[in-house]
Amino acid sequence: MGMKEPKQKTIKKPHYLGHRERMRKRLVSCPASLSDYELVEMLLYFVFPRKNTSELAKRFMAHFGTVRNLVFSEKAALENIEGAGKSCVILLSVLREMFVRASLDDVRKTTVIASSSEVIDYYKNIFFNMKHEQLRIMFLNSKNLLIADEILQEGTINQTAIYPRTIVQRAFELGAAAIIMVHNHPSGDPHPSRQDIIMTRALNDVTSKLDIVLLDHLIIGKHNVFSMKEHAII
Repeated sequence: MGMKEPKQKTIKKPHYLGHRERMRKRLVSCPASLSDYELVEMLLYFVFPRKNTSELAKRFMAHFGTVRNLVFSEKAALENIEGAGKSCVILLSVLREMFVRASLDDVRKTTVIASSSEVIDYYKNIFFNMKHEQLRIMFLNSKNLLIADEILQEGTINQTAIYPRTIVQRAFELGAAAIIMVHNHPSGDPHPSRQDIIMTRALNDVTSKLDIVLLDHLIIGKHNVFSMKEHAII
C-alpha cells in the first residue's frame, strides 16, 4: 500500500486583508465615496499594518468631529484617545506640517498682500486649535515677495515684550524692505486689545523712520481676521 500524502494545512489570511484591499479599490476608483472616518481608518494602516483600525478611526472622529480638527489637534488631545499611541501623534504631526507647508507654497509664489486668501489660509492653518498666543513676522523684499516667516514671541502678547530694535535688526539681516505682523487670539475674537494697538503703533513709528514698511498687523480669530491696516489703525 502506498503512503498517504499528508494533508496540507490551509493557511487563513488575516481577516483585515480582504477589507483593506476593498478599501484601496474604493479609494482608487472613487475617493469621494469614502467617509471621513474611512479615510482616517486608511491613514492608520501606516501605523497599524496588522490591526483593524476602524474602531480607532471612529473614536477619533467622534471626539474631534472633523478631519481638520483631528489633523490640527494638539498632542495632549490625541494622546487621550484610547488606542492612540506615539506613532499616531507623529503621523498626524507630519500630516499637519505638510498642510502648513503646502499652504506656504502658495504664499511664496506671489506678491504678498496681507489680506489675500493665500496669506489668511496659511496662518489659519498655523493657528488652528492653538491654545496659546503666538506672534509671527513676515519679512518681505522690495517687491513684497516673502523672504522669511519667523516666530517672534510665544505666550501673551504685549508691548513691553516686543522690542522694535530686534525686529528691525532681523529685517536688516534678511534684507527686508517690509514686514507684516500676525498673531492669533485663542479666545476666537480677532478684535485688537488696547495693548495690541499700542504695540503696533509703537513698532510702526520705529520702522517708518528706518525705511521699513509695516504693511499690516493681522489678528487671526476662530472664524474671522482683523486687519489693522484696513481699520486705519496704522
